[in-house]
Amino acid sequence: MRRVLKSGWVAIATFVGIFGLAAPARAVDLNQWIEPVKGFGPEGHGYEKAIPAIKRLSAEPPASIPGILKGMNGANRLAENWLRSAVEASADKGPLPVAEIRKFLDNRKNSQRARRLAFELLTEAEPDRKNAMLVEMLDDPSLEIRRDAVELELSKVREASAKADRIRGFRTALVHAREIQQIKSIAEALSELGEEVDLTRHFGMVMNWHLIGPFPNKDQARFDAVDPPEKKIDLSASYEGELGKVSWISHQSTEDEGIVDLNKALSNHKGAIAYAFAEFVSAADQEVDVRLGCINANKVWVNGELIISNNVYHAGMNLDQYIGKARLKSGTNRILIKVCQNEQKEAWAQRWQFQFRISDATGKAIVSK
Repeated sequence: MRRVLKSGWVAIATFVGIFGLAAPARAVDLNQWIEPVKGFGPEGHGYEKAIPAIKRLSAEPPASIPGILKGMNGANRLAENWLRSAVEASADKGPLPVAEIRKFLDNRKNSQRARRLAFELLTEAEPDRKNAMLVEMLDDPSLEIRRDAVELELSKVREASAKADRIRGFRTALVHAREIQQIKSIAEALSELGEEVDLTRHFGMVMNWHLIGPFPNKDQARFDAVDPPEKKIDLSASYEGELGKVSWISHQSTEDEGIVDLNKALSNHKGAIAYAFAEFVSAADQEVDVRLGCINANKVWVNGELIISNNVYHAGMNLDQYIGKARLKSGTNRILIKVCQNEQKEAWAQRWQFQFRISDATGKAIVSK
């Protein structure tokens, strides 16, 4: 295409060049070339079929772009990138089929990365329509498109002369924003206008927990070991821990963004494991995102099902660092988090903490009833 991700196509073209393939005639059925690309996977699986297929798709005229975009539905990330390169190559060959690309973009069930690409194609073909499109996309499921739409809204708000109009505009933008830094920027702007935003509440952080620990984790050896809380949640029970008997304690986070500091709650332990348990009352049966920020090795279970597992220590921590998909049942759901600390003594390796929230697929908070 005339701008982004040229490097991806150059890389693919290099592979194709090795095979010395001649440019073929246009395929009648795009799927016969899309499917081999979608079948390309880790460790080079499907490589021999994918190379001529991507060559063929990249030779297609612009009229085939909607079909290739559709082929990105259900594709893995690698295949998405290759199909995007084919779209970009086709887009360089002549006028775009604007109406068909717009129809693809309007269907919000299509791949969000493919829809973002469709949006870029349309705004390149009709740059004067970009803002008019974005005005209608404040609630778009594509987080990239939504971010641009919110940024356009913010540009209007910043130009408003009346304080009340700016406050109202920032509040509207905050409702629709999903990108974390954009949300924090809006909250800061509102603060400067005398309007405070409770980001902990906005993000829907789970604040109330039952904690137990420490259990032993010498030499980081017990990440997959099954301690009593993993077998059964009994808040009245006591167990043999690293330093003797341990029991559940109630804990309410008062930290920014719902951080649970286990060093403060349970004391500073090294080579140790702690568990956090919470009940979450869902208004309905629903699919949700389970979002964890944790600087330590961690596991998360929802209703006994393992959703998140990361045996990684001190690799940083940020909001929504780890995201898993879970199904909540209507009523009470049980959340269990395992947080493992290692034995490193460096100052930067002393944090033992986590933050947790539940949201929809776009990051909008879902709160316990």
